[in-house]
Amino acid sequence: MNHSNHLDGNSYHSSRLPYKKSDTIIISDLHIGSRSSQTEKLSQFLDALLENPPHRLIINGDAFEFWNMDYKIMGKSEYKCIRKTIELSELGTRLVYIPGNHDRAIIGFRKLTLGKIKILNEYILERNGEKYVVMHGDEFDAFVRNHIIITLLIDQLYYLLVKAAAFFKRLIGYNVSIADKKNSKRYLKYVEKIKRAALAYARSRKVDGIIIGHSHYPEIYRNPTGIIYANSGDWIDSCSYVIVGSEVRLEYFKS
Repeated sequence: MNHSNHLDGNSYHSSRLPYKKSDTIIISDLHIGSRSSQTEKLSQFLDALLENPPHRLIINGDAFEFWNMDYKIMGKSEYKCIRKTIELSELGTRLVYIPGNHDRAIIGFRKLTLGKIKILNEYILERNGEKYVVMHGDEFDAFVRNHIIITLLIDQLYYLLVKAAAFFKRLIGYNVSIADKKNSKRYLKYVEKIKRAALAYARSRKVDGIIIGHSHYPEIYRNPTGIIYANSGDWIDSCSYVIVGSEVRLEYFKS
């Protein structure tokens, strides 16, 4: 995916992921339990992390699809992703889980100690003297907050579009990317509204940046005052992630 207002991301295969062991990896919107979730590719990504466990992995919301979960598809690839994430924690990677609007029920377990796993509403990430607030991002989406039923129907339509794109690719070899649909003026206006609200929140918290997910629109942007906005994208269409190390970078995983 390559949007004109993005800082260019890169694609890497398997063990050649471009991070150091001291870095933090941020992923979001896995939607495990949905037929549209790319769990096989996610499993390969986790294999690459296991080869060189990072200092920290933040799962920034909507890891599970509780709204539209199809229990019939919960099989080996889904459970492999969960097992490999736990293995990362056992190898020393600090794991932070921030529930989103699709898996908000997980926050009920935040007082439990689950090994090295922390469950939080938001997380302050400090690196190189800078502070970034990490949160899912639905907090900045007034429509989702105020119209739950309509949002459920829109989600169903989105997943149908993803499946239709996959069907046409198999049938006629034509790749219909959902990313192309995200270039509509209405969608871009929605993304910009969330970005503005997130940047305002970061400014109020006096941090150097904010990293969210939720909108499935991977992006890194620095506003005129120097505050960084990063969106880690999703694992339905983009398979993108954010690395926080010597700088904040957006990357794309290719199997």
